[in-house]
Amino acid sequence: MMITILKTLTTLLGYVLCGLLFIAPFIVLSLFALCGSNWAFNSLYSIDITICSICHGTRLESISARSYRLRDDPRYYTQMLIIDWLAKPFDGDNHCKRAHKWESKVITTFNSNA
Repeated sequence: MMITILKTLTTLLGYVLCGLLFIAPFIVLSLFALCGSNWAFNSLYSIDITICSICHGTRLESISARSYRLRDDPRYYTQMLIIDWLAKPFDGDNHCKRAHKWESKVITTFNSNA
């Protein structure tokens, strides 16, 4: 249990440290996204995918979708719960599950068109 928590915290710390590279753009884009800018929201989403790619070597997958996909691992399940809790005020319940469902469709479409 303690090792799972430590692994989860290390992964989340990696995301935060990586995210610090994008902190200024993240703050500015968040302000625009809160005002309804689709461009800003899409840019924030791209930063999320970039951080996941840097930390895990993934392609076209957000941290939320990855957390849901790997939820059988206690580390990612804990991470998913934290992300869902943080996203709930903005995106409602089951954020990670919905992100995975949406991204799975997008990735399938992208790969079939490539």
